[in-house]
Amino acid sequence: MYAGRVRVLHGASAEICLTPFACTYLSTHQRPLVPGLREIRISELFEHEWTVLLLLCSMNLKVVDLCEGGDEDGHKMGAFLHSLRAVAGDETHGLEMLHIIPAHHTHVDLITKFNLLQDILLWFDSRTTGILLVGGFSKLSALRHLSRLHFAWNVQEDADHSHVSPLLPPHSANFLSLHSIEIRAPSYIVLVLVQSLRAYNLKRIKLTCFSSPRHQPTTFRQVIEECEFVAASLEEVDFTFYGDQRIDREIFASILNLTRRFRLRTLVLRGPEFEIDNAYINEACQSHYFSHLEVLCLAPYQHLPSNSLLTFQVLRSFAIHCPLLKDLQLSLAVEEEHLPLLIEETKNEHSLSHCLKSLAINLTKRPETTTFLANGESIPVVSMYLGSLFPSLYLRANDFRCNTFAKSICRILKGLQHRSAMDARRLVGSQVTDL
Repeated sequence: MYAGRVRVLHGASAEICLTPFACTYLSTHQRPLVPGLREIRISELFEHEWTVLLLLCSMNLKVVDLCEGGDEDGHKMGAFLHSLRAVAGDETHGLEMLHIIPAHHTHVDLITKFNLLQDILLWFDSRTTGILLVGGFSKLSALRHLSRLHFAWNVQEDADHSHVSPLLPPHSANFLSLHSIEIRAPSYIVLVLVQSLRAYNLKRIKLTCFSSPRHQPTTFRQVIEECEFVAASLEEVDFTFYGDQRIDREIFASILNLTRRFRLRTLVLRGPEFEIDNAYINEACQSHYFSHLEVLCLAPYQHLPSNSLLTFQVLRSFAIHCPLLKDLQLSLAVEEEHLPLLIEETKNEHSLSHCLKSLAINLTKRPETTTFLANGESIPVVSMYLGSLFPSLYLRANDFRCNTFAKSICRILKGLQHRSAMDARRLVGSQVTDL
């Protein structure tokens, strides 16, 4: 009676609570159980519940999210995709978003039958990697409306790389409408996919690279350099590198080349350790590598403290040479000896950058950091220094140790901003009176 009003089915199988008897009874129906259903989002499916899922297929479905509902042999997923496509007959099915775990190469063939797909997320592991590397990636490029593509590997299960697929010559994949791609996989797989990717209209690329097996050595620099050829006008790049490779000057030089080639608006780079100091960043800023950036993140992943070589003094270069920068996240080293330098620079700087609104800091794990945070004199000095560089700043603390430190600075910054606003109003008032 009320089935025709249901539009969204969302939840885990435990919330649906279908018994095997109920599934058998419902499977006798010859028409969709919920004809008006638009979305299916189920986090887990038991074997007997796939029968009912087949009865939920309809022409009105726009979203299917079964990323926790795979089956080992792939027969049930294949039957579901077949049924979903069959309900459309000779017409074009209106499915726009599909998030699943493919287990067989025929699943990719079935996916390409949904011509209006715009958003695809596919989960893989070491046993199913070949589905994508052996022609599957290029087949997906036939979807002319596809704008977002996301591949993810279950890296925890594949930690030993015992079933790793061999590297194969990349199949060219030319995507016409793709605007965003995300890949989360071992770096050798990321490299193969990026090498074969061509998407003229691509604006955003997000890569999360994990360590490759010894017989498939791949460096982070190789992955970065291949990104130069994937698109005509990238705007946002987001790289996260896990493993033992540090972000050294060679890797960062590749990042700078990518930044200048595409005049990026957003650059996010996370890694285990950064071997970049103030002098290198100052040179990059002066050479206008970052002049067009609006968002910049150079920090360890998972907000972990690191042995950064950058200090608060490097912020001056961003204030002078990055006029469009609105959001900045850095890992900084702070010590007592920096305070006199900050005091001296504060006297010489006056509101260099009005654009930067948000600054997030990770502090190093050196013992000197704890001493610096405990020093009550450091808070007003840092506050005045930041206020002189970025008058509209809001400070975020990504390191739990500096939460109180950041909150204290924010209170002083708000006071400085309030006083600056009052001075501005007085100046305008005096000008009006003179007129």
